[in-house]
Amino acid sequence: MNIALHGAAVLLMSPLASETLGPLLYSLTGKWNLEDYLGHDCYIVAASAVVYNTLGRLEQDHALQQRFRQHIERPATLCIPLLLAAFWVGNGASIYRPDFFDVPTDFWLNLYWLMLCGMLIYLLLYCIRALLILRTDPRSRQVANVYLFASAMGIGACVVRITTALTPQLQTVQGTTLVWVFACACGAGFALTSAHSWRNKTRWFTRANT
Repeated sequence: MNIALHGAAVLLMSPLASETLGPLLYSLTGKWNLEDYLGHDCYIVAASAVVYNTLGRLEQDHALQQRFRQHIERPATLCIPLLLAAFWVGNGASIYRPDFFDVPTDFWLNLYWLMLCGMLIYLLLYCIRALLILRTDPRSRQVANVYLFASAMGIGACVVRITTALTPQLQTVQGTTLVWVFACACGAGFALTSAHSWRNKTRWFTRANT
């Protein structure tokens, strides 16, 4: 799920999706950049999945479900429709750009970026808190270190995006590129580490069956 969600998020946010899927969604809804909104939703769910996976290594099932529902699932579920409302009435849905980071911000789009990045920072900080405990176990230290790096890159992308959104003179090609570098490093770190972890698990099952 982690790999699929991060891959879908990057793909939906890419200029390729804006140029192909974007016009189709506009013809159906009259709103631009909906593919980017869907990609951002994928990022929220992907970050939630990372938190769930990390907590699953630290807590029993009942405690995990209770903590995840209270601290992760409810805030994320509330955030997604609020994001849609801010997106729908602002520049995000009315001004087309192949790269959504290039859309000039207004009050509603600034609110959109604040809610989105704030939610992602919250989820990633929650993940970091659990990872710092997890890395004390030598068996999990390598995976935890890469997850910590990916989380830091994700927070970096959010901080840069908030800064550039609230400061119009910083909304340049360089600012957009910096957000993409951090975001792609975050997604790649989570996806590659998840793939490596899954390969190790399947290798163990293969040896056990033989």
